[in-house]
Amino acid sequence: MKKAMAFAFALFLSATRLPADPSDTPVPLPGAPDPDRPNIVLIFPDNLGVGEVGCYGGARGVLTPRIDRLADEGMRFTNFNVEYSCVVSRIALLTGRYAVRTGEGYAAGMTLWEVTIAEALRPLGYSTGLFGKWHVGGSDWEGRREPTQQGFDEWYGIPGTSHTAQFSSFEGFDPDRNDVPYIWEGRAGEPSRKVKPYNLETRRTIDREAAERGIAFMEKNVKAGKPFFFFYPMTHLHFPALAHPDLAGSTGAGDMGDAMADVDHNLGLVLDAIENLGIADSTLVIWCTDNGAEMRRPWRGTSGPWRGFYNSAMEGGIRTPCVIRWPGRIPAGRVSNEVAHEIDLFPTIAAAVGAPGILPDDRIIDGVDLLPFLEGRKARSGRENVIFLAREGHVMAVKWRDWKLWYHFRTEMPDPDPDNLVRLFDLRVDPREEIDVKDFYPWVISIMDGIVAEYEASLEIHPRVPGGIDDPYVPPPAGSGSPVATYLRTDRSDPGPRSEALPNPDFSGTWSTAVLSSAPPTGRSAPLPVPTLGSGWGDRISVVHTADRLEIERVVFVPREIQPPVRYRYALNGAETENAVNMGRSDPPPISTAAWDGNRLVITTLHPYPNPESGEWLKCEVIRTMWLQPAAGSPWEPALVVETKRGGALGGPSSTNRTVYRRGYR
Repeated sequence: MKKAMAFAFALFLSATRLPADPSDTPVPLPGAPDPDRPNIVLIFPDNLGVGEVGCYGGARGVLTPRIDRLADEGMRFTNFNVEYSCVVSRIALLTGRYAVRTGEGYAAGMTLWEVTIAEALRPLGYSTGLFGKWHVGGSDWEGRREPTQQGFDEWYGIPGTSHTAQFSSFEGFDPDRNDVPYIWEGRAGEPSRKVKPYNLETRRTIDREAAERGIAFMEKNVKAGKPFFFFYPMTHLHFPALAHPDLAGSTGAGDMGDAMADVDHNLGLVLDAIENLGIADSTLVIWCTDNGAEMRRPWRGTSGPWRGFYNSAMEGGIRTPCVIRWPGRIPAGRVSNEVAHEIDLFPTIAAAVGAPGILPDDRIIDGVDLLPFLEGRKARSGRENVIFLAREGHVMAVKWRDWKLWYHFRTEMPDPDPDNLVRLFDLRVDPREEIDVKDFYPWVISIMDGIVAEYEASLEIHPRVPGGIDDPYVPPPAGSGSPVATYLRTDRSDPGPRSEALPNPDFSGTWSTAVLSSAPPTGRSAPLPVPTLGSGWGDRISVVHTADRLEIERVVFVPREIQPPVRYRYALNGAETENAVNMGRSDPPPISTAAWDGNRLVITTLHPYPNPESGEWLKCEVIRTMWLQPAAGSPWEPALVVETKRGGALGGPSSTNRTVYRRGYR
C-alpha cells in the first residue's frame, strides 16, 4: 500500500540572497564538466541534531553562517529522516535501501553485492572520492570491504567509529597488546595503508584534513574535465567532540559548540573551493547528518524541538537537518516539511545526473526520486511514510505524514510506562512524542499496519541478506522468501473462541488490566507482556451501567480543576451518541450506537478521518463487544472482556484483539 499519507504541507519561504560583488565572480577553469553531468558533493556530519544549527533554531547560540547561507541558496528540509545509528545510516544512504535489507546487525559490514552511489556513478565517467568516516566495512574490513572495493577511486579517513580516538589515552592501554587505531588512505587497485595513529590529537584535525584532501580531489578533477562525486562523511559531532585547535574554546559553548563551529568552518572551505573553481552552477551540494543528537556526556547534543537522541527511533534520533543546493535547478530559499529520507538521495542523484537507470533493478530500492519536488515541478516529495527498523529486523516505528506509530516503544531514557509498548503520536500536535493517542485515532493504526504489511511482503519477494555473510554473496531467486512477521502484537494471532458470557451483566465498577500476579512462586521469571492495542478505552476504567445508558470514564489521575475527565457515554436504546474528546485537533466527533447480542453488549463507533488526497471525510468502524466471563480462579470474581475490532482505513487491514479487565486498580 504505498499510499502511505499525511497532513504535512510544504512551507515556502522567500529568503534574500547575499549580493555578490561582480569582481569576485569566479572564472571557470578550462575543461569544466558539462552541467548535464553535475558534480555531486555529499557532506554527511555525524550525530548532529537540529538544535545545533542556526537556521534550525540553534539552541546554543553558536553561529553557523555557512550552513545557514547554503540553506538560503537551496531547500531546507524540516522532516528529513535517517536510520537511527551510524552504520545502518551510512548503508541506507549509499544504497538507497533500508539497511536491514542488507544484513542482520552490523559487525560484518555491508556485503560487496550491494551497489553504492559511487559504484553507480563510476561507469558514467565520474571520479569518486571518500574523505572522512567509512564505518560500513565491519570490524574485519581491511582487504575485504574497503571503500575502494565499493566504488571509490580513493579515500582518506577512519575505517570505523570516532570514539576509538580515546583508546590510546585510556589508563592501562598497552600498544603491544592492543591494536592502535589509525587513520588510513587508499586508492583503487592498491591495498589501503596506515597514515598515522588516530588519537585525541589527530581526532581534532581529521575533519579539516579530510576537507583539504577533498578540495584537492575537486581541483584535480575540474582540471581534468571530469565530473566527480565527493563524499565527505565528517566525524563531528560524534564523541569525543574535540574541535580543531584553531577553534577550540572559540564559542564559549564548550566542546560541542566549538565542534559545531568546526563543522561550519569546514563546510565553508568546501563551498569556497566550489566557488573558486567556478563550478557552483554545475554542482549539486547536499548537507545532511547521519543521526540525531549525540547523547554521551560530556558531549551531549541537542535535538531542538524533538525528544531523544541517536540510537533510538525518537524524533530527536531520526529527524535531522538537511539542506540541498543546485543553483539554477533548485529554487533558493524554500523550506519544506514534506517527508523525505536519506534513502531517497541515491535515486535523486541518479535523476540529477540524467541516468536513473544506474539504480540496480535486481533488488528492492526503497528510495524515491526527490528531484521533481526539489525543482518545484511537483508539490509533494513523493514520500509519505518511513519505516524505522531495528538491526535485528523488527519494526520499531512507522511515520506516515504527521503521525507516528510505535510498535515497540523504547527511548534512551527509562520508560515510566513500560508495559504500553504500542503508542501513537500526532507529531504536529505533539512534536515531543509525549501523549499516546492510539485510542482516539484508531484509523491511523490500520494505515500503518498496511505500510508494514507491504514491507513484510517485499521480504518474501527479495529476502534479506543474511547476517554475517561473506563475499561473494549470491542472492536467492526472487520470490523464494518465507513470510516474515516484523512485529509482535496480540491482534496478530487468532483470539480463539469467545468465553461464556454471564446472563444479565452489570458492568458497573472499577476495572483494570493490571495482572494480579505474574511471578510464579517457584521464582521463575514472569512472562514478558505482549504488545497490545488495548480496548481503546484505557487500561483503567470506571463504569456506570444503568438500564438505558453506559458511561465509561477513562481513569487519568490529574488535578481535576485543571483537566476534565474523559468520559464516553452510550445510549442503550439504539440512539446515536457523540463522544468528542479534544486531543488537539478540531475533527468531527465519533458517533456510536449500542445494541445487545444476547448477554453481550455491542458498541459500534464510526471515527471520521479525512482522505489526505481529496479532503473528503471518511469513516473507520470500530466495534467493541463486551461481556462478563465467569471467574476462573482466585479471587473468584468475574472478569470484564472487551473484544475490539478496528476496521481498515485507506486499504489497510482490520485487526481484532481482546482485553481482559479485573475489578479494582490492583
